[in-house]
Amino acid sequence: MRSDNEFITDYESFISQDPSTLSIRAIEKGEGILLDRTGLNSLYNTSFYWNKFGRIISEQIFMNSKRRTAQMLFLTPKERYLLLLKNHSDYFQKYSLKHIASYLGITPQSLSRIRNQLSKH
Repeated sequence: MRSDNEFITDYESFISQDPSTLSIRAIEKGEGILLDRTGLNSLYNTSFYWNKFGRIISEQIFMNSKRRTAQMLFLTPKERYLLLLKNHSDYFQKYSLKHIASYLGITPQSLSRIRNQLSKH
């Protein structure tokens, strides 16, 4: 789940040029831009703007990946839920609980238990 104007990629596959082990599926309508590595390298070689843009996007992808990995490794499912609720409360109106559970790395049943626990407090 992402906010508007964010990039979604299997960056490892993009860099290595190996087939991706991930699939990315839109759950709401939006616009997409497909840019292969050859096309991006061509832009990098011909434009300072695109070269800078590529660096900034690479940095964002790295930071998002590191943040997500740390959350999955070091936060409990309840803590991940509370963080999502704090930072992206709009997701709970936009996406189904099934998708939210998947994003949190838990089953829909576990999400239901967490929500029930919190509603009792």
